[in-house]
Amino acid sequence: MNRERVLLLGASGMLGSRFAAHLADRAVTLLPREALDVARPRQLIDAVTATAATTIINCVADTDVEGAETEPARAFAVNALLPGVLAQAARETDALLVHFSSTGCYGHAAGDGLAPHSDFAPLHPTTVHHKSKVAGEAVILEAGCRHLILRLGWLYGGSIMHRKNFVRARIVEAREKTEVFSDPYQSGSPTDVEDVVRQVLLLLDAHITGTFNCVATGAVSRFDYVRHILTSAGLSPALIPKRFSRRAPVSPNEAAVNDKLTLLGLNRMPAWDAAVTAYVEALRALLPVGCQIW
Repeated sequence: MNRERVLLLGASGMLGSRFAAHLADRAVTLLPREALDVARPRQLIDAVTATAATTIINCVADTDVEGAETEPARAFAVNALLPGVLAQAARETDALLVHFSSTGCYGHAAGDGLAPHSDFAPLHPTTVHHKSKVAGEAVILEAGCRHLILRLGWLYGGSIMHRKNFVRARIVEAREKTEVFSDPYQSGSPTDVEDVVRQVLLLLDAHITGTFNCVATGAVSRFDYVRHILTSAGLSPALIPKRFSRRAPVSPNEAAVNDKLTLLGLNRMPAWDAAVTAYVEALRALLPVGCQIW
């Protein structure tokens, strides 16, 4: 991939910032989010094609799952219309579009158990947010461009300054409170953004296209996930199980398994618990003594 010209969108986010770090020695162009106006599709396409990028990495997403229930237009504009415009630009220049979806798109259907979802499983999204992500996948396929779509789940990691970093948030919460509440009724596959970037770069180097799950190995309840974070951080508040009331009808099972990557012999995603432990230890090593997170 060293000779590729990369257009990176969403470089300030938790995932995009890790791509920016890994691609620092390569030819990378950035476009600010304000330039990604789907209400001016031709201008946006022209701006993308003008970069002469051979690979477009789209890390822009509307991640407000609860807000999407009352503001669906915003979610569909960012998660569905934007990928569609980018896909058209990619088709016009024969660029490869790398796009990120969600394991929450598998949703929940009658008869579903709690087994992690295979890449080959059908999609039954239960929230507006996940319906917008499914629509984003569909418009990319309809555009007919070369594409690599990765379904991610329960992301954390990167800089400690990212406020949507779940691991960081739980550590801060445990430092400030004597009791921490967590949901034992929802399961997922906690995944470090650093591991996602490494996996994607491997797929790009191997010239692989298609749609894949890309999550850490294994599934865990939100409650046990939080318990592992706190244990790794050496914190011991009272951890109390609680079912949270949510506006968005999120599936109780967002866990997934990387069947396609495994069958191709390309799965490099680590076990979720080992990755969480390593990330917490890395944070502790990097933070100055007396930092308020610890």
